[in-house]
Amino acid sequence: MKINFRSLLYVLSIVLVMAVAVGFRVHAVNNLPIDYDEDDYLRAGQEYAHLIRTGNWSGFLEANYRPEHPPLAKIVIGLSILTAPEKQLTPEAATSAGPNKYLPRVLVKPARIVNAIFGIITVAIVAVINPLAGLFLALHTFTIKYVSQIMLEALPALTSLIAVISYLKWKQSKRSGLNRWLILSAIALGLTAASKYLYCVVGIAILIDWYMDAREGKTVKSFLRTAALWGVLAVVIFFLFDPYLWSDPIGRLGESIFYHAGYSSSATEVTNASFPMWQPIKWLFFSPRVWHKDVFPFPFDPYISTLAIIGLTRLWKKERLYVLWLGIAMAFLLIWPTKWPQYIITLTVPLCFAAAEGVFLIRDNILNLWKARKTHTNRSDFLKAETRRALPWLVPGLIAFAVLTLFPLLFQFGVSLTNFNAASIRDGFNGGIWRAISQGLTGQLPTMPANIGAGPDKVNFVGLNQYPKVFSFITYSNNWSVLFFNISWTVLSVLLQGGLGLGVALLLWQNGVRLGKFWQALFILPWAIPEMIGAMMWVNIFQRDWGWLYLAADKFGEHSIFAVFVNLLDQSFSFGLVTLLLPAMWYGFPFMMLAASIGLKTIPKEVLDAAAIDGASIWQTFKYVTWPLLLPLLIPAIIVRGIFAFNQFYLFQAYGFWNSTLATLSYNIFNPTNGFGRYGGQFAVSATINIITVILLMFFVMLFNRWSKAGAGVTYA
Repeated sequence: MKINFRSLLYVLSIVLVMAVAVGFRVHAVNNLPIDYDEDDYLRAGQEYAHLIRTGNWSGFLEANYRPEHPPLAKIVIGLSILTAPEKQLTPEAATSAGPNKYLPRVLVKPARIVNAIFGIITVAIVAVINPLAGLFLALHTFTIKYVSQIMLEALPALTSLIAVISYLKWKQSKRSGLNRWLILSAIALGLTAASKYLYCVVGIAILIDWYMDAREGKTVKSFLRTAALWGVLAVVIFFLFDPYLWSDPIGRLGESIFYHAGYSSSATEVTNASFPMWQPIKWLFFSPRVWHKDVFPFPFDPYISTLAIIGLTRLWKKERLYVLWLGIAMAFLLIWPTKWPQYIITLTVPLCFAAAEGVFLIRDNILNLWKARKTHTNRSDFLKAETRRALPWLVPGLIAFAVLTLFPLLFQFGVSLTNFNAASIRDGFNGGIWRAISQGLTGQLPTMPANIGAGPDKVNFVGLNQYPKVFSFITYSNNWSVLFFNISWTVLSVLLQGGLGLGVALLLWQNGVRLGKFWQALFILPWAIPEMIGAMMWVNIFQRDWGWLYLAADKFGEHSIFAVFVNLLDQSFSFGLVTLLLPAMWYGFPFMMLAASIGLKTIPKEVLDAAAIDGASIWQTFKYVTWPLLLPLLIPAIIVRGIFAFNQFYLFQAYGFWNSTLATLSYNIFNPTNGFGRYGGQFAVSATINIITVILLMFFVMLFNRWSKAGAGVTYA
């Protein structure tokens, strides 16, 4: 019999993924400490287990401890502990209480095991579709944590995936009405709703994808009819598996839903956490390894999320439903005031599918580059000959580059291999830096462990040990991620600068605008003002108590627009970020306006006239004519502004936000008198941050350049 090695490799991949999923989840079940909410859901399970043991089936109509969540997942917890000895009911505690560390392990373990089994089945289904995506889900530490504890996440995560897979199977069958796959999808969606409401976002994603297909195929009427039947079946299943609603469906459902609205705005634990609006995105680039180093060997989550960003476009072309699922879930989590980390389990399945496509995209790019290199050898020889002819003219520039850029980078890299700090400055300036580097690299000095808060009086060689320590420090330290904020700040500020700059350029480009040159010169003024002076001006506006805005609020009263804005700024860091984004937008939009204005002048008038003759609206003309022709010129400007935004310094320094970006953090760690305590005067740590910053910027620029074909834009410009 002939062996199909491709099929064999596929099966072995699935088996390997399953082994990884089982190993990590079993380890988590046995080693994770008792977490928040586990006592609540164990108590709910105990109540259901007691009802089953005593045969009190009518008790299901009234039992639902913590009624803000449907009972199905809690009933499953009750079934899981039926074989365990009955213990005293877990005492009721306030939602703000800490974890109950005294839960009986004889009940905790079987309840956790059942949830872990659901998590393993979810990984298995994903692995059958895409083994690499299954591997990412098997390794995702947040998913491991919350499907291996007594939580409500494991069952709805599984049923929501089944709802999606069944719908896709129905879609592939090209049937217009209900069949077994669509019925299974509705049943799975109903079970999802009966387990935890939040996971029903998958139903919205299915409906949007379904409608998009119907509109493309001009079968909207058929879609409305079949989707209505599908939705009714899902609602029936939801009520069937939620016995708590049977006696008073409207009243109890309203109580359950409205509880979430009140809890998210008034609960002590929510207000004390004070998570910003973008906290769900932050959770995607965080790992519970920070909390449980003995449970999780490596923080896989940030890397999976990064790969997912790379693979989103490819996944959309392959199966857009997963991208819709991911996007709708994230949009809901951003809007919803409660930002608990377990909520991101709603989107980790599509996240892992996107991450797998990111790996495939990187693989294809590497292969294409390799093939292009092999097929362009003659061109390379020609370029080498041209380079040799131009070399004499390049030498002065290369010397300047080496002196002003290359040498400082090499020196900082050398310092990053040591523990040079303010306490060892005398030894360092007397040859200690060179001694530590040279003797450390040659093995004459031992490699010391890195400690970013230590201050020895002699310079020692630490090698590359400092890099993982510093990277962990900037990734998540004291509940704050400098790197995450730095990247988020770059994206937000560049989007605002680009949007405003493009809008102003389009306004000045319109026919009949008077004094266009004057307005353009006026709008360039923010770019001409020194950045530190501009930052201090904005500080004088937004400074608490004595800033112009607060003084205006005091003068015009609590009902004035100034007071309303002040109250919004004081509510949370999310609103307070406006006081930083406004100056950043004011700084950067003139550059984007100039780039867009130059690009608009290159658009042939004949193309716009042709669009007008064809009856295109203003929006259609912009979308299909202006924007595609403008984009190649805007992308290099976006890259430049992105680099400036990533290295933003003066604005944050003026506001006293000293650990905002890598640039401000590096300076304030370098400065011995900055008030950073034991972190001040850590010259080697500052050098390490600088090297990491350069590497990150090179990576992001190359990635954006590759994605956007910015090189073609520069050539076109």
